[in-house]
Amino acid sequence: MFTGIIETLARVEKIENENSNINFTFSSKLTHELKIDQSVAHNGVCLTVVKIDGNNYTVTAIYETLKRTNLGTLKPRLLTRGLKQVICSEIRCPSLEKQVN
Repeated sequence: MFTGIIETLARVEKIENENSNINFTFSSKLTHELKIDQSVAHNGVCLTVVKIDGNNYTVTAIYETLKRTNLGTLKPRLLTRGLKQVICSEIRCPSLEKQVN
């Protein structure tokens, strides 16, 4: 569950195409709080952290997500409109999949 509270913004650092998916690397003040497999909402779209490197983290948007959202329009150096982490029983959850199971 997301609280709906925007915690901060994230800056697009790198965009890499991988077949029909896109890997987005962001920098944010929240990077140090993130963990691999954690869900984070960007522009209202939930994405899973796949890599963390210093102040940067990477998420992957699959083709269907790109087709139905505005994530495919992101460009390097742009800021996402809102960054929210998943909250579960007042603590952060590793991922939505694990929350549902």
